[in-house]
Parts: sequence; C-alpha cells; structure tokens
Amino acid sequence: MSSRLALTSSLAPRETAFSFMCRLAARNALPVGVFGNDMDIPFSSIVVGKRDAILRLSEISGASCDDLLAWTPENTGDREHQFRGQTFHAKAVKETTVRGCPICLRQDSESADGPPAEAMALRGHWMLRPATICLHHRHPLVPLWHEAEPARRYDTASRFAEIAEAVLSGSLDRPLRDASPFDLWFETRLAIEHGSQGNWLDQFSLYPAAHFCELLGRAAFATKIPKWKKMPPERLWCCFDLGYTFASKGEEHIRDALSQLQQLIGTPTDGPKKKFGDLYDRLAHDLTGEDYRPFRDLLRDHIATTWPLGPGDALMGEPVLERRVHSVLTAARETGIDARRLRKLLSEAGWVKPAGEGREDAWELFDAVAAAPFLQSLGSGVNAPELREKLSISRSQFDLLRQDGYFAPTLGGAGHKPLWDIQAGRSFIDGLLTGATPIYVPMHDWSDIASAAQRLKIRPGQIVSMIEGRKLTRVGKHLGRDGYAAILVDFAEVERRLERPEAKGLSIELFAKTAGLRHRTAMRLVRDGHVPTTEGMNPKTKAKQRFLSPADIDAFHRRFVTLRHLAALLGLSWQSLRTILKDASVAPFAPDGEDIGAIFEWEVIEKLFCCRWPTPIRRVL
Repeated sequence: MSSRLALTSSLAPRETAFSFMCRLAARNALPVGVFGNDMDIPFSSIVVGKRDAILRLSEISGASCDDLLAWTPENTGDREHQFRGQTFHAKAVKETTVRGCPICLRQDSESADGPPAEAMALRGHWMLRPATICLHHRHPLVPLWHEAEPARRYDTASRFAEIAEAVLSGSLDRPLRDASPFDLWFETRLAIEHGSQGNWLDQFSLYPAAHFCELLGRAAFATKIPKWKKMPPERLWCCFDLGYTFASKGEEHIRDALSQLQQLIGTPTDGPKKKFGDLYDRLAHDLTGEDYRPFRDLLRDHIATTWPLGPGDALMGEPVLERRVHSVLTAARETGIDARRLRKLLSEAGWVKPAGEGREDAWELFDAVAAAPFLQSLGSGVNAPELREKLSISRSQFDLLRQDGYFAPTLGGAGHKPLWDIQAGRSFIDGLLTGATPIYVPMHDWSDIASAAQRLKIRPGQIVSMIEGRKLTRVGKHLGRDGYAAILVDFAEVERRLERPEAKGLSIELFAKTAGLRHRTAMRLVRDGHVPTTEGMNPKTKAKQRFLSPADIDAFHRRFVTLRHLAALLGLSWQSLRTILKDASVAPFAPDGEDIGAIFEWEVIEKLFCCRWPTPIRRVL
C-alpha cells in the first residue's frame, strides 16, 4: 500500500482531524470505521486527538499535520482537553449537540464537485461552548445534530449527509447578529499568540474566565428570567456578554455588579445561594480547581464583607466560624434590643446612617469586630420570659437546661428576679451552631434537641454537652428557625454516643452518613477490613447483618479523619486545607491505589503534617 492516497481532499480552514478523516473516507467510498481499519488509523484515536494517529492521517492525505493538530482538541485525561494552548473541560468542548454555521457549510458544498457530505467540514472552534457565532458571516451557530454516542456524533460525513438538504435549502438559517465584545475577545484569545486586550480577564486561563462570565451574566439575568428557568440556547450568548461587560473591567466592577444583584433579587433575608444561583453553587461545590480559585476567592470575599453572616451560616460550602459584618437586624437579634431603637443608637454613635437615609435594616451593615465593645456596652439584663423569646427556647427546655447548669443568670440573688445578658445567651447558641450544616427541610434522622431528648428519654443538657464537647459529627441549623430551636442533631448519632448496652450499633449505610463518607467508600473500608464490624440481627428482617458497634466506630475515628471534619477542627475551608495537605505531600488513603474520596489516615497526617494530634480529639471527630 502506498503512503499517499490517490483520492484525497483539501483541509478546510480550522477543520478538525476527525471531520477531515470522515470526508477522506467518504471520498474513497468507505465508512469511516472501515477506512480507519484499512489505513491502520483507529477513528477513536483521531476523535480524542492522539498525535501519532493524526500524523499517520497527515501522511496518507498530504494535509499539514500542524494544521490538523491546531484545531483538534486533544483528550489529556481526567475529562480535560488541550485546545489552542488552553485547557477545556469535556463539557465545554465535546457537547452532545454539535453546532455550526449553515452559511459556511453551504459554501463548502458550493466550492466542491462531489456530494455535500464530502465537502462540508466541521470547524474546531464550533465545538467550544462559549463560541456562539460565526464571525465571518455574523450567523449564530445553530444545532446541527444531537448524538450521545461519540463514534456516531463525530462521524461528520454521515451526519452531514442526513442534514445536507436542510443546510442547502436554508431552513437552518437564523437572523444575523453583530458580534458582541465577548465574541471578539474569545476569538482573539483562541489565537495561540495573542496580545493582551487590556482587560482584567486576560490574566486567567481562557475557559475558566469565559465560564465565569457566563455564570455572572446568568446571575444578572435572574432579574428578568428566574434562576430555575433554563436560558434558551439561542440566547446563551447574552449571558457570556453581560458577564463580560462587568468582568473585563476588573474586580471593582464585578463587586459593584454583585452588590446591585443583592438589592434587586429576592428579599434582604435571602442567602447568597438564593441571590446568585449557579454562580454561587458552581463555584462553591463544583468548580473547585486552581484555575477557578481567583473567581471563587473574589465571590467569597465579597459575600464575607457585604453579608451579615455569623456562626451557624455557611459560606461557599463551609461553615462561618466568626462574624465579620453585622446588619442592624442581626445586631438587634444578638443584643435583644428593638431594631428601631438600636438603629438610632448606632447612627448617633456613627456606625450606621439614620433610618430613612441609609439602607433597610437587613442591609445596613457595619464592622462587627470594631463595634463589638459598643454593642456590649448596650447590653442590659432581661428577665426569663424575654430571654426565652429572644433565643426561641420553650419554658420547659429552659427550665431543664437551667437545672443542668446552663443559662445561669447574670444578676441573681434574693429579693429580686434574676436577669440574663441576652448577648451572652446569643453567643452561647452561636457557639453550638459553629460548623453546623445548613438544613432547609429536616429529613431522615435530623431532630431538634427537645424532640431527640424526649425520644431518648434523656435531658436536653446531655445533648448540649455532646455538642460542646464536639462528640457529635453531625450538627445542623434549621434555616427556617432561629436560636435554640434551629439546632438540629442526628438522632442515631446521639443514641450511639449514649453508649447504651442495648444499642445494636449503626448499619454501614447510616455509619457512612454520620461519618461524612460516601456509601461505596464505607463499604470498601469494611469489605477490606480497614474498619471493624460486628455481626448482629436486622431488627426488621431478622437476617444476620454487619453493624458497626460504638467500639467499631471509635476504631474508625482513631485511624481515619475526613477532609471536612479536619477542616472544621482547624477552622479552615476544605478547599484551603486540601491545598495545604497536598503541599505537605499528605495523600488521601487509597487502598490498592483506588481513589475512595477525601479520607486521610491520622498516622500519615502526624508524620507529614508536622503536628501531633491528641488522642481525645481524634476520637470525637
């Protein structure tokens, strides 16, 4: 077989290698799979951008290997692709819907003598999610076909044969539009050798920067299109461009845009997740890589300095450990002083603007740390009914907790009613909620302290003591309640911590939940003998089943710790701690090299993290 085919084709500008191979196969009257086998070039290798396969394709076709590589994404593993000198996530470069410019495709067909399927070429930049327009024809990129199976999706000659009539008839044409500033910026950045356009985004990797523009723009559009409603694909370019309008000008303009959204969307008491939607959710939970760190840190810092968050709240998926900013409303709740009276006092002292001049109480903010002495000076004693009302504690719970040594009055003695410091009471509640998981709707084993104590026939003070001593790994905050009533505990975990002889232990599934593990991770640890178990009888089925007794669970906590529990202990975000551990060469526990999640051995942490952990602490994580 000769090294060069007799029947070949010319490579179209920006054409991908797999599109060219499909046209070459069609030119030789063969399906692309058969053609690849005959030429010893697996089509799948071309689709993923393997260089040796593309070099072989260049040799048999005479097309430039550099040109083929230039516009073909290369799969580098871990769902990432290299393209135009940039890293793209698989979802950004290989969507199941293939888009293109019908005018370009018509011109391909008109300039060739053969069938349209042999002439129509798929351009590499069409594959990128942020690319929404053909700059040459001002035509939006339109869906050409949808195919979940990659081998069929990228068999472009076969797919073009199916839609050729629609392309040539103009039925896929859409109204033209001018390129947006984002479109022009994105196109320029695709050039491997490009100069800075003088905007803030040029310092970052291309796709994370473009993705941030999309998320910021979608958050801004929530003022007109609800966050739960999906943006129509033909209007997606508006999100990229609106976000780019703010982001290209730098941090100050981004913060200003976020502040405006806080005022326009929802009510003042809505949290950042409800205000910002996917912008918050994706950066907090999904987009945790280093390329997204600048955008994540910017959003985190903005929220921390413009939102009255305190202990019991969560920020970017992590618990807030101390308050940085107060609003008039949160300060009123903490001090127990009427909001109208407190605002007057704060404005007279210069901390806030008077009512009517500044913002509403929920958003009139001031420095919580600097103002702490002033707020403390306003503290005055309240009687028991007032304290119970401010802290959302029932009379029966309050009386029981007092008998257990909690809520001692600030001023007591014979001859007058005892008085309590409302700020001290609020501080105590906040301390119990430090590191708590936000809970919108309590389900499964989540229970408030009063209900859990009643079901277990114990005093509420025993549960409070467990929380204080950090013996409970699962403490929640009911977002629909305030004060003591908002504290939630895991009923099964409380029952286990009581160390009752009749308690059979936890199922593996329930143990995984209480320990913060994925179910398959817990199963793997148990199956391989890394976590001991005890055989018992299932109370419902009466069948023999493996359980984890209190001793088994203590053995686990003596040996292992999860990333989130360690982060809570150290007062760090789990993202920051993960970086610190990586820098210290502390690797997650990986039996037989298998990734089972962010779980670490204490022995390894003690050896490489330069810190010796006391045994009592390990047992309560």
